[in-house]
Order: sequence, then C-alpha cells, then structure tokens
Amino acid sequence: MVIDISGVEIIDSFLGRVLAEIAAQTELLAARTVLAGMRPAVAITLVELGLTLPGMRTALTTEAAMELLARPAVAFRSGGRHEESP
Repeated sequence: MVIDISGVEIIDSFLGRVLAEIAAQTELLAARTVLAGMRPAVAITLVELGLTLPGMRTALTTEAAMELLARPAVAFRSGGRHEESP
C-alpha cells in the first residue's frame, strides 16, 4: 500500500499513531506499506514527537514508492534486516 502524504503540511501525534496503526494492520494482511512524499517539516516533527513508523518504508515520490513495492519483499528480524533469497 502506498500512502501519499505530500499534501500534509503538519503532523501531530494522533496522525503519527494512525499511520503506524495502518502499517501494522497491513502487515497482518501480508502487505507492505510505503509512505511517499513526506515533507522535511513533517519528518522533523515526527522525530521531535519521538514517533517511529515501524514496518513502514519511505519514498520521495509516489512513483518511487511503486518501484519500491515492485522489488522483492525484505524480511525484518530482531537482529536486523536481510533480503530474502531468490
């Protein structure tokens, strides 16, 4: 799933939690989520609020997000990230 937030100028803790919940729910459905178009001010606010978006990748544009989703899935483990074998 691609979530394009290029039109979002500011973000608060509620929206950050909603995005994290969406990512968690799509992961339960064996889907991947990519957040596209995040403005620098939004990224700074997320960091200042201490919000993380686990399981969610980011891309600069919607097109880049679609390309990222077209790649093979990446598995996440507690010890780090690794790519699945072909």
